[in-house]
Amino acid sequence: MTELHMVVERLSAVADEMTVLEQQRISILAEIGEKALPEFCDKPEFADLAAKAKETTQRLADLKTQEAALLAEKEQAEKEERERILKLTCFACRTVNPEGAKFCEECGGKLGEPPKEYCTACGTMNGIGMKFCGECGARLGEGAEQQ
Repeated sequence: MTELHMVVERLSAVADEMTVLEQQRISILAEIGEKALPEFCDKPEFADLAAKAKETTQRLADLKTQEAALLAEKEQAEKEERERILKLTCFACRTVNPEGAKFCEECGGKLGEPPKEYCTACGTMNGIGMKFCGECGARLGEGAEQQ
């Protein structure tokens, strides 16, 4: 290993440590600010900062609400997409067929409902006679939802 390479490695290690310490410093200052905010927010010299903090807190709460709604929407869309693909999938050969097909383009098998051993919640094919999915615990057959 050359001298230059060793110096570059040490420099990189120092830079990494500086980044970690700067993040710790910011976190500590934020904690101090959170604790001091109630005491200083009524003072005129801190009025602008207190207003910005309140506005930012409200915006963050609004975004968290929006995020929760979007995650629920995403989960529903993923479920609908799984169900759409499931209707197009041949369970004999696992080929995904085009919309509107009634028979598999690959093996000629009839498309439709999956066998009762197939878990519509997670996509796992379970053993014959099982009542619950071994992967996610959902009730098998009849499109039952996860318990």
